[in-house]
Amino acid sequence: MRAWILVFCWLFLCACETEVTDFKTQNLSSAIVVSGEISSLEGPYTLRLNYTAAYSPYDITEFQGQVIPGADVKILDETGASVSLKETQKGVYQTPSTFKGQVGKKYKVRILTVNGKQIESSLDELKAPIRLSTFSYAFKNAEKVENMRFDLSASIQDKKGSEDYYMIKKQDFVQFLTTCPEPPPPPAPVPVCDCKCWQAPQNTQPILISDFLLDGTSIPLSLKPVDYHDMTDVVVQLSVYTVSKEAYTFWKRQEEQRTLGGGLFDKVPAQIIGNMKCLNDAEQQVVGYFLVGGLQRQRLRVDRYTNIPEETYRKLGFYVDFNNIRYKDYALWDCRKAAWIPYNLGLSLPP
Repeated sequence: MRAWILVFCWLFLCACETEVTDFKTQNLSSAIVVSGEISSLEGPYTLRLNYTAAYSPYDITEFQGQVIPGADVKILDETGASVSLKETQKGVYQTPSTFKGQVGKKYKVRILTVNGKQIESSLDELKAPIRLSTFSYAFKNAEKVENMRFDLSASIQDKKGSEDYYMIKKQDFVQFLTTCPEPPPPPAPVPVCDCKCWQAPQNTQPILISDFLLDGTSIPLSLKPVDYHDMTDVVVQLSVYTVSKEAYTFWKRQEEQRTLGGGLFDKVPAQIIGNMKCLNDAEQQVVGYFLVGGLQRQRLRVDRYTNIPEETYRKLGFYVDFNNIRYKDYALWDCRKAAWIPYNLGLSLPP
C-alpha cells in the first residue's frame, strides 16, 4: 500500500511541473562601499562608491559591485570649509586638481546619495609625511636564471617621542618588449614600431608598521625581491603614508583576516568596521575607509645592466629566447595593443 501512495505522489508532482520563466534575483547585500583618500601630495583625489554585490545576466561587471552614480560628495575640514567632487565616470568622484590636503588639518568626507542616504566619515588629522631614509637594491647571482634576483632594501627613520603609524604601498612598474613584424618590401615605408611598454602588476597588500618599541629608530621594510628574467627596466615605487592609529588598526585587521591559515587559534572572521557611517539610517551598512594621511612617494629604477657578469648575460639571453619572453610568436607594431599583457600601461609611466 505504501508503494502505491509513493507512486501516486510522484505522478502528482510531475503533473504540476511548471517551467520558471520569471526568475529574479536581488543584491546579495545592500551595504555601501566607500574607498577614497586625501593626502599631502597634489591632487586630484579620487573616491569610489558601489554596493558590495549585484547581479545582472547582461553585465558581468555587476559581480564586482553595482556602482552608485549621481551622489553629492564633499570633503570638509574641521572649520566646515568644503570642496565638491565631480563624477568623472559612474561611481567615481574626483576633486579639482588644485585642491591639496594641508598637514595639521582634520578632514572628513560627506556623501548624499540620490536615494537620500547621508554618509559621513569621522574627522581625521592629516599628519606630516616622512621620507624613506634608505632605498636601494643589490644583484644576487645564481646558477639558474630563475633564481637570479635583485634584493630590495628600504627603511624609514621614525620620529622620536611620538606614537607613529605607517602604511606603505608597493607598486612595481615592469617594462616589457614585443617583437616587431618583418617590414614591408621597398619602396613601401617602414612603419613606426613601438615595442617598449610598461605594465603594473597588481599589488593590494600594504606594509603596516607601528613604532611600538621602535620609537626614534630606523625601521626596515620587508620587500620582495625583483626577479631577473629579462634585461628590461624595472621601477619600484613605495608610497609611504603616515596615518592615524585608527587607520592603522583598520588595515591591520584586514590583513589579519586575509592571512588566516585555518589553524585552531586563528581569529574568527568578522566584518571590519571602518570610519564611515550612515547618519539617517542606522540599518544601512557602510564599509570601507576614507584615508587621511601624509604621503611621500619615492621611486627606484633597477639597473639591470651595470655590474652584471658576462656569463649571466649569456644565460639570460638563452632563457629569454627559450621562454619567448619577447613574444616573437605575437609580433605587432604597437605594444600598447598587446592585450595579453595584464595591466598594460602603454609607452610611459604615470606621473
